[in-house]
Amino acid sequence: MKWTQTAVLTERLIRQGLTYPLQDSGDEEAYMELFRRLQPMAPVHFTRPGDPPRLVHRTAYNDTNMSSDLRARHRLIKGRFNGGRIAYVLEEDLKLYATAFRKTPATFKQIHEDIMIAVRESGGLTKEQLKEELSYPAGEIGKALQDLQMAFLLHEEQTDTDWETGWLEFATEWFEVPSDAASKEASLATVVLRFIESMVFATLKQIKSWSGLPVKTISMTLSWLLGEGRLVQAQIDGLGEGFILGMDANLSEQTALNEEIPRVVYMLDKSDFLVRADLDELQSRYKGLEVLQFLLVDGKFQGAVLGHWRIGPYDVDDIIIDLDDAETALRKDEVIAAVRAIYSPEYHRILRYSGSEI
Repeated sequence: MKWTQTAVLTERLIRQGLTYPLQDSGDEEAYMELFRRLQPMAPVHFTRPGDPPRLVHRTAYNDTNMSSDLRARHRLIKGRFNGGRIAYVLEEDLKLYATAFRKTPATFKQIHEDIMIAVRESGGLTKEQLKEELSYPAGEIGKALQDLQMAFLLHEEQTDTDWETGWLEFATEWFEVPSDAASKEASLATVVLRFIESMVFATLKQIKSWSGLPVKTISMTLSWLLGEGRLVQAQIDGLGEGFILGMDANLSEQTALNEEIPRVVYMLDKSDFLVRADLDELQSRYKGLEVLQFLLVDGKFQGAVLGHWRIGPYDVDDIIIDLDDAETALRKDEVIAAVRAIYSPEYHRILRYSGSEI
């Protein structure tokens, strides 16, 4: 029996933790194991930059306390991964993801050196302290801090929701990030394998969308993994041409795969693992629209929630569904319930569904 679209989507929902959300709010080991599959994990989109990451829809409980506690104990570490995005990884995986996603400035400017010297000599400074100590405009200091964070030369110490964070020298706080080509290639290979395992099947476009890496870099990594037999190419009707783990390819021959995907709707924000994997395609599909969140319908993105985000209450202007008219009408209550799971009536009116006023 071969992998089909239905089997892939069903298994993907399971591996993503959506089909069977974590139940025990005290089971730290299970939480970290699921986090490992989905890292680097960004804070929920449209929340404060200092908020901890969350496994949205993947726990039966509010996991804010769990993730906050892990972050406070330095089990979750903040950095810039996936093309420079703020996200968190497990402490034990920091070297892997830092090596894979490290991005050094094209030009190392004087401001970079001055910031490094100031931080090194002081043992750590806040951004406000750097502004007082250095004569550069605030905007230039902020940009330089991002550059140094992406290069894993500086570490932003974020253990709570405080806006004022400390900046420390990364090598002093953690380790020297390997800069040799062999370490980079090995780390990229592991990261790509983990991504494809969590996706079950992934296209080149999805790997690029999620990783933020150049196509040339991804292609070289895929070629090496294919040569090693750790990946195989696959053509799946409805999903296209992509890649699957060698052990998963064999799984389809050994196991009766599920051929009935659960009918379920999830509203997912821009930081979600699955959204990031399809973000390039989603931004093209909904170009020109003000999207708040996306709708995963039966394992595929088939809708979006529109509106203008603001601090405080705001309306959902419309919910658009990429299904035929009959199915769109049939699943109205289910879709609205998925939106209401995040957007409560107290703070958010839903004005339209599929263009029609509610």
